[in-house]
Amino acid sequence: MIGIIHTLGGCGGTLLSRCLGVLPGVALLSEINPASVGLFPAFDPLYQDCAWLHLLDAAEAAEFSKKDLCDIENFRQLVSVFYQRATATARRLVLRDYSYVDFVGVPYTATPPRRLLLRTALPHAVPTSSIAFVRHPIDQWVSLCKHKQVRDVLAPSAFCDAYAAFLQEFGTQRVYKYETFVQNPHGELRAICDDLELPFDPSFIHRFHEFDCVTGDFTRLGETISAPQRKVLPPDLAAEFHSSASFRYVLAAAGYPESNPDADRLS
Repeated sequence: MIGIIHTLGGCGGTLLSRCLGVLPGVALLSEINPASVGLFPAFDPLYQDCAWLHLLDAAEAAEFSKKDLCDIENFRQLVSVFYQRATATARRLVLRDYSYVDFVGVPYTATPPRRLLLRTALPHAVPTSSIAFVRHPIDQWVSLCKHKQVRDVLAPSAFCDAYAAFLQEFGTQRVYKYETFVQNPHGELRAICDDLELPFDPSFIHRFHEFDCVTGDFTRLGETISAPQRKVLPPDLAAEFHSSASFRYVLAAAGYPESNPDADRLS
């Protein structure tokens, strides 16, 4: 089985990946998607294999380096070989999706497909199991806006629309919340491992901070798992969130309590 983690970014996906990455036998590819292969060097699965996983032999790596991995069929072939090599070495392949490019898109594309592209790019004969990892939409938006190229173009209402489309596409089963994870990392990781059929090892809590074979935000490199400090959301931004029907849908679908605009907080 291939395990898949779908996230929109800014929701603790790097933290979760680091926790999964230290589990026995896990081979993790981080933030991969046919639409994101060329965005950053580290998003190229061939780069990740060369630097971190070492599943391909030299001939396979050379052959795939000649192919356009943005092409669905080429991407599917590569994942199939990753799966075969992982299985042959008693490792479990886990893919952390870069779902941001599918639903939010900006600044890379103004017309994201609003569907889980990775689902269509996996080997047809290989069973998969997937989860979604999410965060309260206000906090998640603020985290994404730490990147200037995103902050300048991503309005709260547009993000809520993308978030709602993501949940509608994925469904509401097997959705895990960042806030619950940081409060109960042992229990939540065990449940995620059950869903993805991965071996759980409670010692992850002492070792996750050592795992750096992953993409994402490494600014919070502490040895403990905790939520970041929060601050008051400016009234104009709170009003924009609360005027969005998609915002209210996300809160209900993901199981967040109804939000009070006068009490909203952000990271």
